[in-house]
Amino acid sequence: GEDDLPEPVDEWRTEQIVDPTTGQVHVYHVNYGTGQSSWLTEKEAAVLVQRRYRSKHESDLIGKKKLDLVDVVNALKFIQGARDKYDKDPNKLANIVNYALLCHCIDLDFEKARPIYKEAMKVSPNHPLIARAYGIYLLASCQLPRATSFQTACRLFNEADLADPTQSKFHSATEIYFRWSVLADSKNPLALLNFALVHQCIYKKYEHSERLYRAALAADPTNEYVTENYRLFTEERYPGGSYVSLGPPFSVYRRSTIVEERPEWAEWVKMKDPMCPKKGFEIYFFNRFTKTTRFNEPDWKLVWDARVERSSCVSGKTTHWQEYYDPRTKTTFFYDGYSKRYTCVRPEMRKS
Repeated sequence: GEDDLPEPVDEWRTEQIVDPTTGQVHVYHVNYGTGQSSWLTEKEAAVLVQRRYRSKHESDLIGKKKLDLVDVVNALKFIQGARDKYDKDPNKLANIVNYALLCHCIDLDFEKARPIYKEAMKVSPNHPLIARAYGIYLLASCQLPRATSFQTACRLFNEADLADPTQSKFHSATEIYFRWSVLADSKNPLALLNFALVHQCIYKKYEHSERLYRAALAADPTNEYVTENYRLFTEERYPGGSYVSLGPPFSVYRRSTIVEERPEWAEWVKMKDPMCPKKGFEIYFFNRFTKTTRFNEPDWKLVWDARVERSSCVSGKTTHWQEYYDPRTKTTFFYDGYSKRYTCVRPEMRKS
């Protein structure tokens, strides 16, 4: 006979099996080419994968902590309690603050929250919790004039950082109001905006803010509150801004072009942003693998050290020139143990 057998067809087929006890017919699906079987159709399996992807995506945005029924009941009790307590005693500071946060984050009623926040600021203008919450409100609701609101919010955040540098007085508000709002409706652009502002202004986690902004824009790309805050956030990430980063946000990469790349730069390339909002910062460096950006040149010594660490020596162990293979870039490079030099050109081929 022939030495080679034909490969079985890679396709899913629907089969039936009868339960000998009950006589009930069960439908299942089998791929004889791969030996796999499943009770799910291809469509049902695809839906399951999509749900798990969305679940992971949402957990990355909101946090890994899962809510059980007790958490839900306690949260709802607290929220309803905040309403009842404010109705009974609207002059008590704690009731005012909780109701302002409730209107802002849970009801997402910016107009209703405004006078309540103002009352809280009037009673206790220096409390770090109130200052931070009101600052986020000013930005989220795009209060006019916007330049003045932005300056006021920045001042409030700075003063709160001096009084509460560890943000310990804001953690409860983050969990009970801002995070819960996203847990309750992870597709609501205003809930996502509020949570993005918390990470942006309070915790200085700009990359996480970027992801939350993108989720909010995906939910509603025309929402004025989201688009205006994201525009301001992006502009302020450049040197001289309030949210200075090592480089521009990753979203800038999609509209940029490569202007220079060199073998010795490994995974780094020089990019140009044709729509840069800040003159003089059009050029930046981009890492193809980590997706990070930098306005300044990377520390090339650290880049080479990292390459050596992840690479394997393939030849030259008995000479001063050693050849390495970098699995990340799938390229080779050479290191001179005497002069401590690196090169991407085979040494004997280099011109003097």
